[in-house]
Amino acid sequence: MALCATVFGCALHSPRQPGQQARTPPAPETEARTVVDEWQRRVGQHVVAQGTGDPAVLARLPALRSSAVQRPGQIVFGANDIESSQPERDGYDTFGLLLGRRNSTGGPWYVFVVGSLERRDYRPVSVADIRVVAMSVKDGATLWETGFGDTAALAKYRQGLDPGTALRFPADRDQFRLIDCTPGVCVEESVSGARWALYFSPAVAQTLDQSAAR
Repeated sequence: MALCATVFGCALHSPRQPGQQARTPPAPETEARTVVDEWQRRVGQHVVAQGTGDPAVLARLPALRSSAVQRPGQIVFGANDIESSQPERDGYDTFGLLLGRRNSTGGPWYVFVVGSLERRDYRPVSVADIRVVAMSVKDGATLWETGFGDTAALAKYRQGLDPGTALRFPADRDQFRLIDCTPGVCVEESVSGARWALYFSPAVAQTLDQSAAR
């Protein structure tokens, strides 16, 4: 049930059945949001416990400096067995890829693209949800802004997955990047062309640096 923070995320190497993605519907919005809320709670605990409230702890991973890391700039935080009746059997494994930040007068917002893998019978069966979230820290407490799921973007992303590789998030060939959509934050996966957006609440949007996301 613990949060794992690695440059790769938590690899899942179970085989997939042909067409399984298409047969498995996306997670309903209410359920998907509950899963993301739990992921946020665990990331917040990590920031408070390991970084004493300093969000810079998100980038302090020794593996970032390892010559063995294929993509050393990629930081993934995973939370396993969310909504699970038994560890590793069912529920969701959720992974957030840290993409960058948006500056504001109240401090930086750290932006993630978060994907949830649905697990059944001890194996992942689909990417059930993807959305953009942003985190800030104030007075030692984490604050979150959470985007909605997008079924069309998810379907486009799923179509671009390589069926010959293990199901994981982010996938090995994924190329997520921030793109400007002020006053929000948008994310594009370049291989599939799928895009997701997070539009900040009005109170937060007024504090944001209006320059491009970085």
